[in-house]
Amino acid sequence: MQIKKPELNLSSTVWVILIAAAIKFALHLYLAPGYGYFADEFYSIILSRHLALGYVDVPPLTPALVALSQALLGQSLFALRIFPALAGAFTLVFVCLITRELGGKTFAVGLSALIFIFLPLWLMLDSIFCYDSIDQLILAGFLFTLVRFLRSGERKLWIVMGGIAGVACMTKMTIPFLAPGFLLALLISKYRRDLLTPWPWLGGVLCLAILSPYIIWQINNNWLTLEYWQNYSNIRLYKFDFLQFLINIFAYLNPLLLPIWLIGLYRLFRPFKGKNYIFLAVLFIATMGVMFYFRAAARMIGELFIPLIAASSIFLEEIIPERGWFKAIRVTVTTYILAVGLFVVPIALPIMPFQYSKIFSNLAKPVMVSVHESMAGISHESVFLTGRLGWEEMVKAVADVYYGLPPEERAVAGIYADWYTRAGAIDVLGQQYGLPPTVSGSLTYYVWGPQYTWDVMVVVDSKVNSLDMFFEECERKAVVKNDYNKMMLGDPNIYVCRKPKISPEEIWRSIKSFR
Repeated sequence: MQIKKPELNLSSTVWVILIAAAIKFALHLYLAPGYGYFADEFYSIILSRHLALGYVDVPPLTPALVALSQALLGQSLFALRIFPALAGAFTLVFVCLITRELGGKTFAVGLSALIFIFLPLWLMLDSIFCYDSIDQLILAGFLFTLVRFLRSGERKLWIVMGGIAGVACMTKMTIPFLAPGFLLALLISKYRRDLLTPWPWLGGVLCLAILSPYIIWQINNNWLTLEYWQNYSNIRLYKFDFLQFLINIFAYLNPLLLPIWLIGLYRLFRPFKGKNYIFLAVLFIATMGVMFYFRAAARMIGELFIPLIAASSIFLEEIIPERGWFKAIRVTVTTYILAVGLFVVPIALPIMPFQYSKIFSNLAKPVMVSVHESMAGISHESVFLTGRLGWEEMVKAVADVYYGLPPEERAVAGIYADWYTRAGAIDVLGQQYGLPPTVSGSLTYYVWGPQYTWDVMVVVDSKVNSLDMFFEECERKAVVKNDYNKMMLGDPNIYVCRKPKISPEEIWRSIKSFR
């Protein structure tokens, strides 16, 4: 008797999704080590070595995932980039599933995958292990569940949405920005009747339950995150106008795809197979208003455009039939999206030497995003590339200064850095030189305290020595110059300071920096 082998009967749509996700994943893995660590990756790695229920500027999930990644896959740079590459691939899957949920067939699903793969925002975010790559994956899952709820009306999905919202809050506080628009869309839709049932409230309870460890950490640490956000808003953010706000967004989303976004928003106001999804359009418009009011960074808005990707792809599938010469139009549309997508790849990924990538970056430069002078006027496209440059040179210079100390001083010496990016780089890359742990007043580093006697300190500061007033003597030993990474690295000065005038605890209380 011959045993019949099981057949893998997958639809063409499923094959498109799987192949597109594999391409997205492979692209990021192929370029994983390019240029080196990104600045924020250093900080994430250091937080993962101090696992807690919360941190000054971020919730605890991403550092926990970094710790898991390094435990399972090792500590190489290539291994570090596997999780964000997976996050990008699964985000793409959710984009395609939303398209299919709205009624899109194979062409629409393939088109939505193609648009997503080549958008600068997700090319950048999914190439590094950052909060945003995980955040966008979770928010894409939330939107998929929302679309399924709008299609089916299944009230139990409120609990799923509540659970996903809780996980999103444990990743990055982006989803609360969606809350006003979500509530507005709910109140003007027929689904407001669900508020009279227990399901939305059960979802809210589940969200709070998942978030409760982070809330407990905030209570025990005097709500440090609120202090951070207040400083961030008042000190760091540039108060751009609405036109500048739009310029920043479309620099991330490829201005050559503006027709896609307009078509998508228009299409959301029309029924899909008899179902109304105006809820998504209201959510988009209202949340854009909220984001502008708070001057939110454009990279926090990406999830809003996921329904627009799906809707525009479906619209193009509807108006361009798959027959006769219309097939040529489909090929033309696909070719255009592919061409403008390939054009922006050098802006977002380390695919060529930086001096050439910089040329492309200057073609799509946002306006100023920060009043901090080291960030003013710098393209965030180039920052995702330049933020990987110059760290090895800085850490080598710090090691040279540290090992240039007399043995008796080196035995008690500590290292201080004025900003979390520089402190993180020294801690991660300094392992190869045997450098001691870095202390800093910046963000969560401040929570960990002064750690040293401070009798002798190697001080790494971006401009002037901010600790000079606390010591009897400070001597500048080196200046690290770099041509590209001005925002994240700057041109740090390295000092050796001796004979503190006051205790380490008194110094520490004076150098807290939550910005």
